[in-house]
Amino acid sequence: MCGIAGTVNIPFSQQQLQVISHRGPDSSGLEVVNFPRAKAYIGHTRLSILDTSSAGSQPIYSRCGRWLLSFNGEIYNHHDIRNLLNINFDSSSDTHTLVESIARFGVVETCKKLNGMFGFCAIDLKMSKLYLARDNFGIKPIYYYCNENTFAFSSEVRFLTKELKIASDVSLSSVQEFFSTRFVASPNTLLSEVKRVKPGSVLEYDLSSCKLTSENVFISLESQPFQGSIDEAVEQYQVKLQEAVSRQLLSDVPVGMLLSGGVDSALVAAMAADSGVKLPCYSVGFGPDFAECELNNAKHTAEVLGLSFNEVLVTPDELLNSFSHIAKSIEEPLGTTSVLPMWSLVHAAKKDVSVVLTGQGTDEPWGGYNKYQVEVIRQYLNLSGFWKVIKKLSPSPLYRNESYRRAIFSLAAKDVPSRIIYASSLFSEDSRHQLCGSRDSGNLKESLGFWVNWAQSGKLTQAELLMQVDSRMSLADDLLLYADKLSMHVSLETRVPMLDIELVKFVESLPVDYKIGFRKGKIVHKRMAEKYLPSSIVHRKKLGFNVPFSTWSRGIWKHYIEEHLLTENLPHFNIVNREAVLDIWYRHQSGKEDLGKQLFSLMMFALWSQEHEAK
Repeated sequence: MCGIAGTVNIPFSQQQLQVISHRGPDSSGLEVVNFPRAKAYIGHTRLSILDTSSAGSQPIYSRCGRWLLSFNGEIYNHHDIRNLLNINFDSSSDTHTLVESIARFGVVETCKKLNGMFGFCAIDLKMSKLYLARDNFGIKPIYYYCNENTFAFSSEVRFLTKELKIASDVSLSSVQEFFSTRFVASPNTLLSEVKRVKPGSVLEYDLSSCKLTSENVFISLESQPFQGSIDEAVEQYQVKLQEAVSRQLLSDVPVGMLLSGGVDSALVAAMAADSGVKLPCYSVGFGPDFAECELNNAKHTAEVLGLSFNEVLVTPDELLNSFSHIAKSIEEPLGTTSVLPMWSLVHAAKKDVSVVLTGQGTDEPWGGYNKYQVEVIRQYLNLSGFWKVIKKLSPSPLYRNESYRRAIFSLAAKDVPSRIIYASSLFSEDSRHQLCGSRDSGNLKESLGFWVNWAQSGKLTQAELLMQVDSRMSLADDLLLYADKLSMHVSLETRVPMLDIELVKFVESLPVDYKIGFRKGKIVHKRMAEKYLPSSIVHRKKLGFNVPFSTWSRGIWKHYIEEHLLTENLPHFNIVNREAVLDIWYRHQSGKEDLGKQLFSLMMFALWSQEHEAK
């Protein structure tokens, strides 16, 4: 796991790589290559995980001398690829495997063979082409800038804006998108001149014409449907997940486990133990007085599995003191409160290990969220008649559940992008109009349309279509994005076995009713988990990875929020309407409405705006 950076016709020095040295503190390197119309600078900062010797240093040339590579990530099947190449290697590093595979098969065909997480730059010195590639689920982000005869890229925005001094205005359409879904989907960011490579994509830049010439999506949907019984699916899933966990235990440095109170991380930990590796576990919480605290549940899981347990107990004051640092580290505002405890968790884990496994990435492929389960009813009910009934259900507990309510309202939308927006939006169209002056969702429908069209190449139900789109958007550009930024801030590699490529292909092949039904999800996943875990853990109520922001914002965090969100003349009020923010704040403070999630999104946007103005 590392940091990559590079430019075309924009000089920079190896010293400037220090701005991303937290991603790779073990070594750094810079190569400069001349072309007739371009001068390419390719940099790398290294976190040594596989082959910690100097043989794994980068940037690296292929044996034939044609290819230059700067690579961030892990290739879990690189031994299989070595068997295909059938050449002798003098290093066990997966970097050597990757560059030789590219030399043999080319960039796009190599990406199709990879099982791992990656963001890399490869330069074809013979054909004068530069390629940027991001893994299937976007676990490793890459940002880029392209303007006239110049080009630049990096694992983090700060290299582009701080070191290269690339100026960029805030994109108002991206602001509208952020207030629709709490993140901005690739290829866009909140900065109009800074883009993010889409998951599962390869960009091609021509060093002869100095133009971005193509984008190739190398991922495809599983086309062979599973034909077996549900019991056979459980058995095969057990084998597939065991193989995935075993692959991702590969490391030459210590490995740990980020353990929540839920079934997903518990199952990964259990399967690692079953393969003979008892991982030390790290869990974070706020104490027994808070319903959001998962420490007792996580401790119980560790005891059941016989694993060492490291409790990370954080106070509201500690989190508050970290708030601005967290926003700065993520580099983009994300309206997900779990960024706060994640900060404390990765800092604690890094004291002992350099790699951690997580249970992240399970809900999207398996249908773990309410919105997918609600979608199941669409095929059974006449929508117009159902919608009339729904409007009368407001007193019911189901309707009062926010995520179910948003999902139910999404059933009124006629097209898939609109349904996704309804199901995901914390801010209504009216609220967005009050905040930003427009009900529009910016570029969101365009980004959604790209992935909807891609997913519709398969024979999917409407629920599966939503699951696929979320796997390529909200998972990649929200949950996985903050996990990468926060863990790499402390030089910690985070792995997600549930997104192992071979494993996900199997999950995608299963019939939809093996995954979800109304008010139930992850069906085969949980049935298989019962082979390893007691039912009390498998079917434990999902708490999520949240903080009691709603409570704290009315009490001990109130003054801080008023200072950083509501004070006149703050930078974010150049973009959003202060009166609309005050209205949300006062409604929340009255106690009649819980608008904590909305306020958290606004806080993250405010802190980002302050940081952006300071650059």
